[in-house]
Amino acid sequence: MSLKLVRREGRTDLYVRGTVRGIRCFETAGTADKTAAEAYRAKREAELYEESLYGKRAVVSFQRAALNYLEFETRPLRTKDYIGRLVKHFGPMPLAKIDQLAAEKAVTALLKLDAAPATKARSVYVPLAAVLNHANRRGWCDRPRFELPKVPAGNTRWLTPAEFLTLEEHAAPHLRPLLWFLVCTGARMGEALDLDWTDVDLTASKVIFRKTKNSVPRAASLPTAAVLVLAGLPGRTGSVFRRADGEPYADRFREGGGQIKKGWQGACKRAGIVGATPHDLRHSWASWFYALSKDTLLLKAEGGWKSTEMVERYAHLMPSDLVLEISKVWGASHPRLGLLPGAISVPIVVTQPKAQQGQ
Repeated sequence: MSLKLVRREGRTDLYVRGTVRGIRCFETAGTADKTAAEAYRAKREAELYEESLYGKRAVVSFQRAALNYLEFETRPLRTKDYIGRLVKHFGPMPLAKIDQLAAEKAVTALLKLDAAPATKARSVYVPLAAVLNHANRRGWCDRPRFELPKVPAGNTRWLTPAEFLTLEEHAAPHLRPLLWFLVCTGARMGEALDLDWTDVDLTASKVIFRKTKNSVPRAASLPTAAVLVLAGLPGRTGSVFRRADGEPYADRFREGGGQIKKGWQGACKRAGIVGATPHDLRHSWASWFYALSKDTLLLKAEGGWKSTEMVERYAHLMPSDLVLEISKVWGASHPRLGLLPGAISVPIVVTQPKAQQGQ
């Protein structure tokens, strides 16, 4: 019995179904186009015929393994993006041929020549190994053993409260609310830009991040300043933070983090701050939070990290003599920490965005 194309109720993509030399097949063709689906059907029939003669390991392609990996369970958008690029590169290449050299060729083809070791690992080696490990558990290939480029250890960059206030003062008006929110909550840039007004509860002083790095939603507490910032924003529907023209920021699947790149660089230059990135506001929040709480487990929960080892680097960053300055940024109190040391009851005023102001 050969393979044929069939439709499933409620699905737009065509499916391939049948038996080739005793091997059953029922899987999506990955397309609703009949011509493309027929080409896939013919290819799968040829693969199954070879598999019946020489075994599964000789014929399973990266494309097929990647599709199975993505269909097995819900994957983050960033993961889908990385694997989509790998599928375009490897395509029908058999898994058995994807070795260290093949992985290095993928790095050269998909990334810039000066790509950092961490970028190579995150964009190519890690998602590639994830697909191959998935395939290995199904007996389709050997377990991958890639040699990854060494990622140099770097310093954890963070800002003092005074540095942040200087940065905020020199930022474009439409960026200031976002910068305040990042340093008050420790949100990752993608989490902040994905935040919808339906997940903001100013009365309870909290927000909920639905789309997180590890795909697990989490609540974040809002100190006094964050509540004031959000309360002062216009609109109560859709995306909370928007560009100067009022439109939502572009969704880049959390790759690059450059949605505010020009505005950030301009603010840093005017403020005289060198070598800082928007993600350093998360480091700053974590350093301040630990300086006040002295609790790594609480910091881990609030920041959404997977292990305490990842938060221990913040334990000794902030000198004790700067602790009193935190309230100048966060305001009088924090839901998790109570009244902050040195708090004063002066409201923090954030300049409202001006319409159509460039980034």
